[in-house]
Amino acid sequence: MLPEEDPTLSVSQFIDVVNGVLKDAFGAGVWVQGEIEGFNGRGKHTYFNIVERTGDKKASLNVAVWEFSLKKMKPLLDQHRLTLADGIKVRLFGVGDIYADRGSFSFKASNIDPRFTLGDLAGQRDEIVQRLKKNDLYDANRRVALPVVPLRIALITSVGSAAHADTLHELENSGIGFEIFVHDVRVQGDAAVPTIVDAITRMGRRDDIDIVMLVRGGGSKVDLLAFDSEEISASIGKCAKPVFTGIGHEVDFSIADEVAYKAFKTPTACAAGVVQVVQEFVQATEQAWADIASNASELLQAAEHNLSETAIGVKNLVTTALTRSLSNLDVKADRVRRRPGEVLGVATMTVKAIADRVRLLDPVNTMARGWSITRNDKGEVVRSVKKLSVGQQLVTSFADGSSISAIESIEKEGK
Repeated sequence: MLPEEDPTLSVSQFIDVVNGVLKDAFGAGVWVQGEIEGFNGRGKHTYFNIVERTGDKKASLNVAVWEFSLKKMKPLLDQHRLTLADGIKVRLFGVGDIYADRGSFSFKASNIDPRFTLGDLAGQRDEIVQRLKKNDLYDANRRVALPVVPLRIALITSVGSAAHADTLHELENSGIGFEIFVHDVRVQGDAAVPTIVDAITRMGRRDDIDIVMLVRGGGSKVDLLAFDSEEISASIGKCAKPVFTGIGHEVDFSIADEVAYKAFKTPTACAAGVVQVVQEFVQATEQAWADIASNASELLQAAEHNLSETAIGVKNLVTTALTRSLSNLDVKADRVRRRPGEVLGVATMTVKAIADRVRLLDPVNTMARGWSITRNDKGEVVRSVKKLSVGQQLVTSFADGSSISAIESIEKEGK
């Protein structure tokens, strides 16, 4: 048995002693850090646990943030675009005590250090980026070929959200015939990462998709934490289609944005970026046609000029040829005009010469020079004594007459 003189405390006395010891030990309060778990902010007050994990061991502390303390923290959280949520590491200032009614110990937080949370998020981000680079996934999607005209779009977003409406509005108002395949996902909370990873994986495998658009409207850094996850970023790196992202506001830039083929500040800007790709192709095509038309026009003008010069050349050649021909014709005509006289003169001379020759050959003229012609009784010219016979009658013609004689004898030369 315990000695009767040992002090005995009531429950309330014990709780008061413990709370007094805690107050004496920590004074106005103490800073405690850990990861939020079991967050509950549905009422006026906020409750959660902050936990510390070391290997397979876990230490947990109940935290309560009274309404007046939360109002004090809110401007600081808003300034750094932070919200309290599961998985966020925080550094809280407060006091610990035992709540007598329930006998439960809790830490009453009255302030928060946002720099600790931001630094932890940045540290986690850097680690994820380094692992993506090590696995060759950090810039893998930027090496994927972008189709020349990306008209078939896989739109991954929360259907019914402002991001969904803004994106469709921008695409439809472009006047371009986009074919849009919408894949509904959760964009925050526990279901965000698995649904987005599944959507990217599915859409990236389809042959009827040109690009993937991943869009989400603005929110706090905590709301956008899913897009800093290694799982989503790795799925983008593995995607066989170019991924365009439009996540949050202009000040947001997630790891998903870093690894995407192209990142835009907002969903609307992302849609406008896709429209611009197609418009640039259209403009390039129109410019190409304009250049072709211009070149064709220049070639036609050059051809017309060359043809004109050729025509002038042909005209000059024809004119020269005609001039030469006319000159030749004039010469020939002149020759023709002079030719009859020349021809007549030559002909006259020729006829005279022939006449002279004929006169020379005329037997009458020959006989006039002392020659005669002897014919036999048959009228044949006698050219040799071999044709004569004794007693044969001959007729001898002279220039001025003829005589008839008979052959009495024949004498041949050489006898």
